Amino acid sequence: VYAPLLTQYLQIIGEYDFIRAKARLAVDMNANLPEVSDKAQIHLVNAYHPLLFLYNKASGKPTIPVSLTLNDQHRILVISGPNAGGKTVTMKTIGLNQLMLQSGLLVPVSALSEMGIFKQLFIHIGDTQNLQFELSTYSSHLLHMKHFMENANGRTMFFIDELGSGSDPNLGGAFAEVIMEELSRRHSYGVVTTHYLNLKVMANHTQGILNGAMQFDEVNLLPMYKLITGKPGSSYTFAIAERIGLPKHLINRAR
Repeated sequence: VYAPLLTQYLQIIGEYDFIRAKARLAVDMNANLPEVSDKAQIHLVNAYHPLLFLYNKASGKPTIPVSLTLNDQHRILVISGPNAGGKTVTMKTIGLNQLMLQSGLLVPVSALSEMGIFKQLFIHIGDTQNLQFELSTYSSHLLHMKHFMENANGRTMFFIDELGSGSDPNLGGAFAEVIMEELSRRHSYGVVTTHYLNLKVMANHTQGILNGAMQFDEVNLLPMYKLITGKPGSSYTFAIAERIGLPKHLINRAR
């Protein structure tokens, strides 16, 4: 007799439990509700990588936030800089916050932030080679890029880690330019990380594409994990080699 009523109560309790869990997570992350607009754009003020923030909070360490604007004038951000300098973490910070917001969660950004809604989120991060389909790293990379270029539009946001990597630098770099051009032509928004010089040069003189760099302390040879937009970054290859203690004569020979 009471089964339908108990089922209804269970659903209501589940709903409340879900809302409470979201609220507790928001409190733990110092999350806010940014201004949400129904157009493709991003204006992040002091955005934190949610998992990194929680990890550092438990360890008593500070987390460095990201501030960034992507709009009609600057749709694609090309991030360069040293390895282990925070390029991928910065990219994931932007992507995770966008996914969380579109999933109905409050996000660890300043309430002054403004976030749009994207119909498609394309992600290519990490090595996705597949032995089952006999795909090399670069073949797999190009296959993903083909999908991105064929399906991207003005309501698409993409994230590509190390665009063009896995092939000859000159040829891979040339293809990477073509891929970025096509994604830009389709008015899609995105973040790309790279070490390729030609992509940094391209970003400097192509409308709609913006350079960004991860800051590096050249005196102490340490990454600062801070994104600066408007200029490309160096990979600091020799500085990092010195930092990890590679023999001086080998570094000089490479120079």
